[in-house]
Amino acid sequence: MGMHPCRENEKKIGWLRHVLTGLSVIIFISGMALLGYMSWVLATSVTINRFLSGTLMFSYSAVGVGFILFFTGLVGWIAGASELTCVLKTYFIALVAAILAEVAGIIALNILGTKMEDILVNGWAEVNQGTRNIVQGSMDCCGFYGPREFAYTSYPIDDSCYEQNGDGDEDSNAPLTLKQSGCGPLLQQWFTANRALWCSILAGLGGVQLMSAILCL
Repeated sequence: MGMHPCRENEKKIGWLRHVLTGLSVIIFISGMALLGYMSWVLATSVTINRFLSGTLMFSYSAVGVGFILFFTGLVGWIAGASELTCVLKTYFIALVAAILAEVAGIIALNILGTKMEDILVNGWAEVNQGTRNIVQGSMDCCGFYGPREFAYTSYPIDDSCYEQNGDGDEDSNAPLTLKQSGCGPLLQQWFTANRALWCSILAGLGGVQLMSAILCL
């Protein structure tokens, strides 16, 4: 019996296999976390008909990026563990395709003139109520533009839109007041103020992909 074609082309890369595996695990976990979050969002807020409507651009983009990270990380994990040339080549091709897709997405956003506010509006409209409650509770806000947006819809106002007057348990019976600030401007201010943080995270993830591609060579 002949040896498997991939096994015949086994490439011993020594200690680099551990570096490659570690970088791949980071990519894999990032993709799994994003896919896990989007699964929760889609399962609690989006129907099948709405998902197939072709209008959920934020959700499609997030799921696509998550799948790319998950798939490339998984292939890289296998490549580092097996040291097979054909798997290493597959990982390199997957990484190059992922990097090109991400760069194309950034260029497309610039060509279309997409602003941070547009991304936040679409994201707020597509995420589930659980995500909105987290934002409304942590930023002391209600709705994207404020509570006035609920006047034109039949959606109920969640408890996270209310705050209790008074301090401590002694005022537990104090009346509730509706938060008047919208979450949209606050989110935009947060992303602007913390641009160095989230840009560094995205750049770091891209750097991990690029470093993995170089190691595959």
